[in-house]
Amino acid sequence: MKVIQQGLCVLFLIFVSTTKLYGGSKYFTWLDPHFKTRARVDLASGQIFNESSLGNWQFSSKIQLESEVLLHLPPSLSNHYFFSSNLRKLIITVDGTGQVFELNFDAKLLHRIDKTFYSGYNFGADVFERNGQIYSVGGVGFWAYSKAITYFDKNTLEWQAIRPKNSGPETIFDGYQGYAKAADKFYTGGSEEGKFLENVSLSINPDIYAYDFKNNTWQLLGEINPELLKQPSRELAWNGNFFVQFSREKVYVIDPVKNAVFVYKSSKEQFQGGEYRLVSGDMIYSYWDLENGPLSKLSIKDIQSKAKYLGPFYIEKPHWIPYAVALLAFILLISLLWYIKRAKKVKELSFDEQEKVFLQALMALSGDSFLSTVEVNDLLGLSTKSLENQRRIRLNTIAQINQKIQVYFKIKKAIDRNPSPEDKRLSRYALTSEAMKALKGYI
Repeated sequence: MKVIQQGLCVLFLIFVSTTKLYGGSKYFTWLDPHFKTRARVDLASGQIFNESSLGNWQFSSKIQLESEVLLHLPPSLSNHYFFSSNLRKLIITVDGTGQVFELNFDAKLLHRIDKTFYSGYNFGADVFERNGQIYSVGGVGFWAYSKAITYFDKNTLEWQAIRPKNSGPETIFDGYQGYAKAADKFYTGGSEEGKFLENVSLSINPDIYAYDFKNNTWQLLGEINPELLKQPSRELAWNGNFFVQFSREKVYVIDPVKNAVFVYKSSKEQFQGGEYRLVSGDMIYSYWDLENGPLSKLSIKDIQSKAKYLGPFYIEKPHWIPYAVALLAFILLISLLWYIKRAKKVKELSFDEQEKVFLQALMALSGDSFLSTVEVNDLLGLSTKSLENQRRIRLNTIAQINQKIQVYFKIKKAIDRNPSPEDKRLSRYALTSEAMKALKGYI
């Protein structure tokens, strides 16, 4: 009897801990194909919401959740989604887990359809649909980068591996990753690489590869145009035909099939990819986080019409180099151990050089001192621009810094702006004491 009581207590504690773990807000999110706005399902209540305006969610309908939905979900969710041809079913995969769900809008049911057991090796993998099958390529986990090419088998309801005939890239993670249906090839390049459990900084591999599904082989295409890799930040989106790379006052449109790069420059526009990007055909929708904005919409066709040819996406290498590299790797018998990424996605606080200069000047202030509008303009290099452009870029930069600090530290309005008592048209800028304290060690 005592053993039964102890068992019941354990079950109760498991139930309570599970309820606490999944009692908060956990969502699967997608882009509504009709209204081109975000939609999501609350995994605690089974309620579907549509985003009526930025950050404002309206109840749409309620569905039934099977009990398997809440099992073994990671603390932080990131999902991919694929609509059926009639848009009445939605297939959802959870990043890094191999879990696959089906949301049936007609039956009003969300249930898990996979039988995945082995998971955790492919966080950040590129997930796409090819000929009605879902593929997952690359990623990171278990103290290593993954090079695996897998697909979800609808018959066994498990992920099956594809073994290429030859060696491909060493890492496939956080770079130019995308499946081009027209060429039936998967392109990967500019991936992050580093050594696990060693105090060695990460680097970017400039090589670009293509995996050909028809002959099951990798091909080293060449080395990525250095103009793309030298940009201070790489926010990338892929729409099935083009990579789009955001870079503040420039945006690049990259065609890997035709090996061409086009760039559009503007002193009046700011191109920011945000933390999350959803792509629908020609349009790219960018968000700072899953709850709030600011939101930007970018039409690839519109950018293409204004962009100028920059050069090739990659420069071909002599054919003997891959063999020489492979031979060297074989002779040295290098065993590469890689740096692990935790299952829980942690946001990194990063600023570009222009933002760092501005923040360093703010942190150097003491007491009631402040930066004037003229000083801020000088720090941001705006003195040669028109007054209207100065104001616009200054406000955008401050808003962007405030947004990053708010997301990372939960501090609202880190940079305080007050009108000058001498001239109301001018402003004074300073960091709040809370932000000043939080940023020490980061800047």
